Amino acid sequence: MSDHKSHQRPFFNIPKFFEEAFGKDFKDWTSDAWYNFGIYIPAANIKETPSSFELELTAPGRDKGDFTLRFEDDRLHISVPKKAIAPEDEERYTRKEFAYPAFRRQFNFPKYAVDHNAIKATYENGILKVTLPKREEAKTEDSHNITVD
Repeated sequence: MSDHKSHQRPFFNIPKFFEEAFGKDFKDWTSDAWYNFGIYIPAANIKETPSSFELELTAPGRDKGDFTLRFEDDRLHISVPKKAIAPEDEERYTRKEFAYPAFRRQFNFPKYAVDHNAIKATYENGILKVTLPKREEAKTEDSHNITVD
């Protein structure tokens, strides 16, 4: 009969398994549970308007200079390095649960839809907001209802 700890052992190497299977920067797993394994993927919202795409990404405790954004091949790449706590501050804690791990996310957009020269980003109250204006030819409001037979 095995003890309780041996039942937990198979889950011990889950982060290593995913790192080996998908590479160090796999991005499409979006559960809060991954945070417990040392993997942090911030939540994001993307809204499409007739003239733009608007992305919001949660990233509390950061500075606006922490973010690196790049738009390439119809993808928005966002990365942030791990935020370290100064060693002298580390010694003052009796309990420390806050963490500011590094992360990378990428978001795909329709081919040739974004005017990459007009993208704007702001960071306020822990939310990164990125506005990706559409190119003129992508600003169509041509739509029609389709009847399901």
